[in-house]
Amino acid sequence: MSGARTFSQGIDYVTLDDALLMLQYSDLVNAFSSIPSKPCAGKLLKRMTTASYTLIDIQREIDDFFIDKIVELLSETRNKEARNYLNSMTSLSELVNVVVVLHNTSVGRKPAVIYPTPLARSIALVKPEEFDISTFRRSVDKKFTGLVDRFVENKELSMREVVLALHKSVENIDKVSNYRVWRVIGIYHDAIAVRLCRMFPELSREPLYPLIMEDKIFREACSSDLSELSKTTTGNRRIVLELFDALTDSLTILKGVEAFDLATVLTVMSLSKTLVEGEVEEKVRRLIRLMGSDVILKLIVLSIHTDTYKTELQRLLSKWLK
Repeated sequence: MSGARTFSQGIDYVTLDDALLMLQYSDLVNAFSSIPSKPCAGKLLKRMTTASYTLIDIQREIDDFFIDKIVELLSETRNKEARNYLNSMTSLSELVNVVVVLHNTSVGRKPAVIYPTPLARSIALVKPEEFDISTFRRSVDKKFTGLVDRFVENKELSMREVVLALHKSVENIDKVSNYRVWRVIGIYHDAIAVRLCRMFPELSREPLYPLIMEDKIFREACSSDLSELSKTTTGNRRIVLELFDALTDSLTILKGVEAFDLATVLTVMSLSKTLVEGEVEEKVRRLIRLMGSDVILKLIVLSIHTDTYKTELQRLLSKWLK
């Protein structure tokens, strides 16, 4: 826990100490009251003590808080190299949100937000028949307009457009300028690609090019049972094994693609500890902290609200946030 305690008071992301302290409580008001120095705590406490609320209300408030911080980070970053890296990571996250929104619309489900991104703030969680695809198209980044247009034309997702959007998301990064940042974004790219392949098996027939994973293990990750994949211990790069290790731990509290999402976040948060040199690495590390804090805080809220998997979550966070 010593790493978590090196951070200053008042920071807007969640540390290990914050998480473990919150998990000692059985109600959300006391849990957030235990971290008064955190800006997000005041906002959440106001919401919970001034009106009735649901779990979804609180999770949406958490999303809104961290999305604001991410937008602020993007707007204040002037360094071109740093902006390229930040845009790559947010684009990969955004792609998942766009795909999930369109897919849910096609099968009669409400739109859903997976990652905290600028687009997520403008997605109304309405009934499928009330979803305005034209407004949604105007909100998405230009990288994804082709994907939305093909969906409107064909009433289904175009796997080729998904792949094109995936490639565009990382077209401005390379391992020569900063290898440490490249490897973190590289494993995030590969994990996002695996997540999409698991949603749409037909996507694996498209020309996907993993940045970190060997092609063979990438294909296995797209199709193997997650519980079997998490048992992989040899034959791959250490960074890939770290993802599988995080998956093993995530499967103790979540199932399916949700466990893989958590494993992805835990992996990039752990790897971001290597980003300690200069403005570029500091900006990328901050983005990862904000993204990770959003996911972790929503998990903590769910655990307290439902009184489930507290011990498992404490164990998992103690390992990955230390």
